[in-house]
This record gives sequence, C-alpha cells and structure tokens, in this order.
Amino acid sequence: MGGTLESWTQTVSYFPASAQVLRYDQRGFGLSEKIVGEVSIDQHIQDLAMLLDKLGIAQPVVLAGVAVGAGIAIGFAARYPERVSHLVAFAPACGIAAEKRDNAVLKASEIAQKGIRAEGQAIFDLAFPESLQTDKQKYHDYRCAWLASDSRSLGAIYKMLAGLDLSEALAKLSGNVVFIGGEFDALRPPAEIRRLSGLCPAAQALIIPSGHFMQVISPKYVANMLLRIVNDQESVQQLSDAFLNHEENRVGEVRHAA
Repeated sequence: MGGTLESWTQTVSYFPASAQVLRYDQRGFGLSEKIVGEVSIDQHIQDLAMLLDKLGIAQPVVLAGVAVGAGIAIGFAARYPERVSHLVAFAPACGIAAEKRDNAVLKASEIAQKGIRAEGQAIFDLAFPESLQTDKQKYHDYRCAWLASDSRSLGAIYKMLAGLDLSEALAKLSGNVVFIGGEFDALRPPAEIRRLSGLCPAAQALIIPSGHFMQVISPKYVANMLLRIVNDQESVQQLSDAFLNHEENRVGEVRHAA
C-alpha cells in the first residue's frame, strides 16, 4: 500500500541479466491512474490478469508481492492457479480483524480527506521503525515517496482492506506457496503470518529478521529467495537459513536481513 514499482529497483538489481521481470504500478499509485471513489480486490486481480494478457504472457509466472501486493497475488493465484507456478507473499495483507474494521474505515476517511499525514504517517512509522533504518538515505527517500502518494487512492485501498477477507482464497491455493513475515513488522506481526499460513494448507511460512517493506529493507534477501525458490530443491527454510547464516547478509544493530 503506497508503494510504486521503483520500490523494487534494488531487489531487481540482484537478479541476473537473463531474468525476465515484470513489475507494475497498481491502480492508484506511481504512474497508474488514481482512484476516485471505492476500489475492490477483484478490480486489482483483473488489472493483473489484463496486464499479463496485454503483454502476451500466457505461461505460468513466479508471482511475488508485499503487503497489499501480496494480497492481490493471493487472490490472483486462487482465481487463476494455472497462471502461477510459484507464489511468494511477503507480509501479505488479507484483511483486518473484525474488531478493528470500524476504526480502519475512519482512518481511511481521514487519509482520503485530510491527506497522507493525517493517519498515513503513523502507519509508515510502524512499518519502518528506527531499528530498521540502517540506511538513512534509503529510509528518507522511501518515506518521501510514500508521503507523496495520492491520499484519495491510499484511503480507498485502506478502506478496501477494512472489508477484505481472503480466507476462501487462502484455502484454494495449491502448489508452491510461501508466506514470509518480518520479525520486526508491527503492522503484520509473526503471529498473523502464522495464522494466515494455517488457513492455507499449501503454504510454507517463514519469519525472518526484517520488517514490513521487505523489498526495501531486505532487497538482497528477497531477490535471493525469489531466485532460489524456483531453481533449488532445498526447503524454503533451508534456503532462508543458508542466506541468513552468512554474516555479510545481516546488517544494522538488530542484524536484520540485508
């Protein structure tokens, strides 16, 4: 939520030149048209389907996303299982607890009517705490970009989340499914990742030393996992441990994944 395709630039830089990568701005953000009124997860799912169709991509893809992007990926994989070979969901947003929904709707309205700083600043601070601000310039650049998001679009997405329940989609997933949560993610804590994985018989779950914006905070880890999950025969836990056990792949005072 609030991210653009540029947030994946550093992750993509770790891919080999031969890798075929498609990243796009979801409706409401970046150079895509902004949202006026309400938006649904179904619209986002169809946006992705139509983009792949337009580009002539018919073969199964490795589908990855962070937060809302991961929620869209889950919905897409459940609806079009034949189009997804691997699903990797980082800190997936699958809805908001029933007791928190009314407050979430109010926050969404505040963001849409009063601007990002009304409530969005607090959301960002939870997602990118000081303990993960190892690279201050990266933090500053991403914060500026996030605060410059279209407030009506961000409010519409947050309202969408308030009414979202992907439980049925989670139960439908099959094949190669991995959920990855961040140890330091206050927005989507480890307990929530484990709960979601429990709703998905196909899912393997990992909790790693990172935060919410994993493609920004830990781009080397994200790239490594996306590449190795597809090409290696080891379990995802073994792949993750092999990366994290190398000291050069840990940074900052809390030694989060690079």
